[in-house]
Formats: sequence, structure tokens, C-alpha cells
Amino acid sequence: MKSVAFPGSRMGLHRTDTASVGGLHVVAGGGGLVVGRNRQQEPVGLRLFRAEPTRLMLTGGVRCAELIAFRALGIGARLFIQTAREQEWDAFLRRCVIGREIASFLPPGVPPPTAATPTEPQLVVIDTGPVTATDTGLSAPWRATLVVRDDLSGYDVDVLVRSDIVVLQRLTGAEAATAANALGLVSVQSWFTQLHPEMIGLITKGRVQWVMLSMTPTEHQLIGPVARAG
Repeated sequence: MKSVAFPGSRMGLHRTDTASVGGLHVVAGGGGLVVGRNRQQEPVGLRLFRAEPTRLMLTGGVRCAELIAFRALGIGARLFIQTAREQEWDAFLRRCVIGREIASFLPPGVPPPTAATPTEPQLVVIDTGPVTATDTGLSAPWRATLVVRDDLSGYDVDVLVRSDIVVLQRLTGAEAATAANALGLVSVQSWFTQLHPEMIGLITKGRVQWVMLSMTPTEHQLIGPVARAG
């Protein structure tokens, strides 16, 4: 077999002593989809795609859902959208120049035509209005389902408590009471009504984080303001 010589490194060879190497520190991020920054200005990541189904629920605006979808596409996910406002989502896809080979619409309750894989994970957005129960037919490894609700009511509690990840934009007093009671977060109930327009309450495993979405100029241009209407 003929060997192939590798080109030499332009960096050259550098040596150091053991004490210097011991002083080096490698810092790794949390991985996954970055949703924003916490109060310490550290990036906050979500492991959306894993070897088991992931269920999310967002109470807020469709623009916030589009932001999550946009960032999911950025890490290699395929996007499937079930929606009662296809015109809004279609305009979003056109502005972002996202082709139908990586983002497409599905009728409510219809699963994606292909299986999700570690190299081609899937995000299914369910933006169809009130959802009384999660669709078990959509659950699959390496697939995340995102239920989008403009408003939070008692009808949403079942989906709320069954979600692995809950994303809340600024809530009304009644909505804050519903969310806090359902999730066992009464101690921070009032905070949900005081969130900055570009801040979310991110709840995972009973823990809440306050996260600024930290939109880039490109995201602002393509998606627009994500502040919740009302």
C-alpha cells in the first residue's frame, strides 16, 4: 500500500514543561441549542435532540417560536410545522430563504415521513391552538416537539406538566398563577409577570432560569421583535 504523506503543520512544534501544562484549563459549553444568556452573561444551552423524545411547551408569541426553530435549523435539525397560521410560517421561511427540503408543513397529527436520526434530528412545531394532550404518535428518538400557545389556560396544564422543557414569555397574572401552581413554582410566580420582552423563564426538571434571548442583528432582521403581543 502506498503511504500518503501529511503536510507539515505551519504552527511548528512547541514544547513546554509539565507545570505549564498543568496550568491549562479547558472550558466546554453545555452543547445543544443556545437559547440565550443568563444573568451572569453565560450562554444557556438546551439538549433538544437526544436518544429519547423531547417535549417542549412555549407560552408566548409565534416570533419566539420562529426564533427557536431558526436556531434549531442552525444546528442541523429538520423542521416540520403543524399550524393553523401557515401564511405566517411560510413568510418566515421565505425571509430566511429556507427550502422545503429542510422545512415543510404537515397536517395536524401526521408524523414526519422520515425517521429522525442523530445526524438528522427533527423539530416538530405544533402551532394549532389549544392542545389537550401530547400526540404520542409524534414521539421518537432524536425528535423534539414544540407546542406553541399564545395564551395559557387551564386547558394547557396537562401538556405543561408533561413537558420536559417549558418556555414562558411574560405572563398575565392569571397565567402566572396557572403556571406556578402547575409547576410548583409559587415562590417565583410574580416574576413571570415582570419579564423583559426579550427574556424567558426556562423551566427544566423543576428548575427555573431567567434567560435573555440575546438575538443577533440577523435574527432581528429576519424574525423581528419577539415581544409577546398584548
